[in-house]
Amino acid sequence: MRFPAKSMRLLFMGALVPGIAAAWPVGPALVLQSQEPPEIKGAETTSTFTFRAQRNEVLVRVVVRDKDGKPLGGLTKDDFRLFDNGKPQSVTLFKVETYKAAPAEQAQGAAPPAAKASQPVEAEPSPALPQRYVAFYFDDLVVKFEDMTHVRAAADKYVDSALQPGDRAGVFTSSGVGVLDFTDDHAKLHEALEKLRPRPRSMVTEHDCPALTPYEAYLIDDRHDREMLNIATWEVICCECSCDPKLCTVSAQQQAQAAAKTTWSNDQVQSRQCLHVLTNLVRRMSSLPGQRSILWLSQGFLTFDTISEVGELTDRALREHVVINTLDARGLWVNIPGGDASEGGTLPSSTGDKPSIDPALFAKQSMYRATGKLMNQDVMAEVARNTGGVFVHDTNDYDGGLRKGGALPEFTYLLAFSPQDLKYDGKFHKLKVELVNSKGLALQARNGYFAPNQELDRQERAKQAINEAVSARDEYLEFPVEVQTQFFKLSDTKVQLSITAKIDAHALQFHKEGDRNKVNLKMTCAAFDRNGKLAAGTQKEVDLMVRDATLSRLLTSGLVIRDQLKVDVGNYALRVVVYEIDSARMTALNRTVEIPH
Repeated sequence: MRFPAKSMRLLFMGALVPGIAAAWPVGPALVLQSQEPPEIKGAETTSTFTFRAQRNEVLVRVVVRDKDGKPLGGLTKDDFRLFDNGKPQSVTLFKVETYKAAPAEQAQGAAPPAAKASQPVEAEPSPALPQRYVAFYFDDLVVKFEDMTHVRAAADKYVDSALQPGDRAGVFTSSGVGVLDFTDDHAKLHEALEKLRPRPRSMVTEHDCPALTPYEAYLIDDRHDREMLNIATWEVICCECSCDPKLCTVSAQQQAQAAAKTTWSNDQVQSRQCLHVLTNLVRRMSSLPGQRSILWLSQGFLTFDTISEVGELTDRALREHVVINTLDARGLWVNIPGGDASEGGTLPSSTGDKPSIDPALFAKQSMYRATGKLMNQDVMAEVARNTGGVFVHDTNDYDGGLRKGGALPEFTYLLAFSPQDLKYDGKFHKLKVELVNSKGLALQARNGYFAPNQELDRQERAKQAINEAVSARDEYLEFPVEVQTQFFKLSDTKVQLSITAKIDAHALQFHKEGDRNKVNLKMTCAAFDRNGKLAAGTQKEVDLMVRDATLSRLLTSGLVIRDQLKVDVGNYALRVVVYEIDSARMTALNRTVEIPH
């Protein structure tokens, strides 16, 4: 059975249980053997993971800082108050996440070797699992050349000065060009950074007529702003008709409106692509162990028509425990009256003996351009705030800004609540988090979430719950499961890894249907290499309908499910999740498997 491409999302968590379970005695257990293991390919899902499938919870990540801006630890659940659309909510989950950068010598330490379930062949030590993943996300669709040069150089220094031996870093772009997956090879990182260039889908130039900024285009095309349309119309008159309306053979106003529609449409395409690629990067990082953070380097963009996409990005980052830090690539910028060369044409300061332009239009245009630049920052500020990151802006200290953005907060609080009487209407809910005693403290948290559009059925809830369990870091033990692994070499480089899960049938919740006893289980297995990349994975569904006599034997012997993965020779982290669909319960276990050459 293959995973459906749209629903498959195999992920990996940090803490691994070293060693492999000892062999079990052979008994008359009911054994379910899989067929040829399916090939699993990375795929993406288009659904929005707003809630936990099992518990219908909304997650809120909170960072509390003291007067010096340092993250504050030591708070408890009782220190927080949470409101949904103004209504107080009960916190159903409270967790404190801590982060301290490991010393270089500690990060290089090897993981304890695990006992093997095959013949006693001495294996090489397991490599240290990555401690942290840092993704450099360059928004090359919107960043200008001079700004790209600055942030690229700062990232280059960051690689050598801030990354520890246990870290992995990758280079990603909104255009999809020049991507380097996570690695600890600094030479490859430097090479990838050196090749970065701005790659806009569309660009405003001084020859465009009129040369509108995205905010100006939005005002004309969406808000029908008469003053902005008047400004753009005069730009057409001046660039096409020497500032004399009598010389115009085309409708200047129609040309301005058409240009606004094109500019605004192109800008929204770029914005959506940036958010889409960034959301996919979060999805990609959810399969990685250790701490995960993104450094989003951009000049920002307008989000009037992409609010839901920003909400999906925030929800997924919270769900996958990915912190997004943002840095305004423009540095310390000032608004130049009349605009700069990169923004294209503006109204001329003098029209000679031609009809004069209302002087108030000059001031209005300058105000519009300054407002647009400020509003570009909003998306970066919001995403950083909602995911527990920091927003670095208004500074030319790119090196310091990148170090600040790349440092995860030492203390983060994860709160969750279950909305009461939730309506599945897709509407936005405003969130507010308060401290009981907030004197001298600053609090950072997301400001809302979108309700789902419809309630999920049982199979969809199971799919999401399994995805979430595979992506979690901790083990879940809601019913007893033992896991045994064995490997068999198929060639000098290929190995078949066999996974056997033995389940205590007493703990399963069988349902009576006529003279049969029914239980439905799913087992998911995923193997990850030393860089946290998915090497292989499989899923098997077990739908049992057994008579009382067979159930009696199961209660004595246990239920055994077997599956296989084909992998290369090497060391792997294995995640096994067994999910009982009707009761929405699961057990998720971690193992380390060493396969010597």
